[in-house]
Amino acid sequence: MSEPGSRVMSALAALRDELRARHGWTHVDVSVGVDADARRLVLRGEVAVERLVGRVVEVAAAAAPGWAIEPEALRVMDGGTWHALPLVELDPVVLWAACPERAADRRVATELRPEDGPLQRLGAHAGWTVARGRDGTVGWLEGGGGVEVPAPRLPAPHGDDPEGLVREARSWLGVPYRLGGVTKQAVDCSALVQRLLFDQLGVLVPRHSSDQLLVAPRPGKGTGPGDLVFVWSARESLRGMCHVGIAAGGSVIHASLSRRGVVEDTTAEFLADARGVMHVPFGELLAFGRRVAGHASLVAAGVRLGAQP
Repeated sequence: MSEPGSRVMSALAALRDELRARHGWTHVDVSVGVDADARRLVLRGEVAVERLVGRVVEVAAAAAPGWAIEPEALRVMDGGTWHALPLVELDPVVLWAACPERAADRRVATELRPEDGPLQRLGAHAGWTVARGRDGTVGWLEGGGGVEVPAPRLPAPHGDDPEGLVREARSWLGVPYRLGGVTKQAVDCSALVQRLLFDQLGVLVPRHSSDQLLVAPRPGKGTGPGDLVFVWSARESLRGMCHVGIAAGGSVIHASLSRRGVVEDTTAEFLADARGVMHVPFGELLAFGRRVAGHASLVAAGVRLGAQP
């Protein structure tokens, strides 16, 4: 292999070691093709999650300055067997954002209700399993999970009533806010949206707000009942995480961190001080549900979690 290719492979090996030391597990199985005439390096292979694609490209570019880096042949790993959620005394099951054996603080990636299973096994470390949900969320699960089961199939939408969605959203008013929460005991903004869309419409959207926007991003606020409205505060990057609510015809229902619960604000109040606004129309949510139906997961359906709108 040429010198630039060798430098990139060494840099990727160092990245792999860094991620394993930090998280206990990773998957960066990448090879480098060299086109010396065009000063071009082609990256091929698999990574654990979509967000690692950008990191791999950054590392390769730093190791081979002046060379074009092409990541088009990189993809997210397929994953392994599917397993039922483990039986626990308390509902829901927790997926942790980092291996609790190594993490200084236990951050919740998400919680899972029984109907959110099964989980796909990706890897393991020190008695913990790295698993991926049907919605593409990756986290750490204590033990090995439940029994092996066939790969699931995402359902086709079973509802199309935006007013019914709004009525059910109002039944969540007053539920406390908690990052990572998914139930009426406590919920965060993107989980509220995900729960309502799946329970009322049979449409599974990604877990995180920035990924939910990728369903069908449109500029502007969107006011039709059932539209998803996304805002960025002055503290948030327009290319990063955002806040999301459900339009209710002149108002927006959302789980508010600052007010510690699910509230309904006028659209003007919801948009106050926002530095950026986008929306996903209700009809596009149904179209997304039809597009991913029949696949085992959003990842299997080709949804690129962690990409930019």
